[in-house]
Amino acid sequence: SKVQVNKRKRGTQPTARGPVKRATVIARLEKLDAQSPFDLVYNGDVKKYINMYLNRRTTVSKMLGLSQLYFPMFEEKLDKYNLPLELKYLAVVESALNPTIKSKAGAVGLWQFMYATGKFYNLKVTSYVDERCDPIKETEAACEFLQFLYETFGDWQVAIAAYNCGPGNISKAIR
Repeated sequence: SKVQVNKRKRGTQPTARGPVKRATVIARLEKLDAQSPFDLVYNGDVKKYINMYLNRRTTVSKMLGLSQLYFPMFEEKLDKYNLPLELKYLAVVESALNPTIKSKAGAVGLWQFMYATGKFYNLKVTSYVDERCDPIKETEAACEFLQFLYETFGDWQVAIAAYNCGPGNISKAIR
C-alpha cells in the first residue's frame, strides 16, 4: 500500500477528517470566551493540546463516553457550591476521566488530589481504601477546594493555577 504524505496548509491543524482552520478554532474559542467566566485564549500551548486531542481519537472517544457518566454528577456538585459548570473539564485535563489514575507526583483520582490535600478534605486514605478514587467523594472535595481557592484569590485563572501547583506556590509567586 502507498503512504501519501500531505503537506499541511499554513494556518491549519491536522485531524483524522482533514485540516481545521486556525480561524475556525479562534472563532469557536471567542464564542466560548464570551459566555465563560474564564479567560479563554488561543496560543501555542492551546494549539498543542488541541492537536494532541485531535490526533488521539481512541482516548477522546473514551473520554466522551465517560463524560456521560461523570459530567451530570460533576455539574450537580458544582451547582451545589455555586461554581462555574465549566470546571467539569478540569477533571478531563487532570485525569482524562480515569478515577484510579496516579500521577508521577502521587496525585490520585479524577481530580488528582495529593495525599495531604485529600486528607485535609476528609478523604480516607489507608492501605486498604483510597477515597481519592471515589468519584462522588473526590468531586465533593474538589468543589470545596475550588471554592476555597476562588475565595482566596478572587480570580478563576489564579484559582485553577493554585489547584494545579498548590495555593502556597501561587501565594509565593504573587509576593
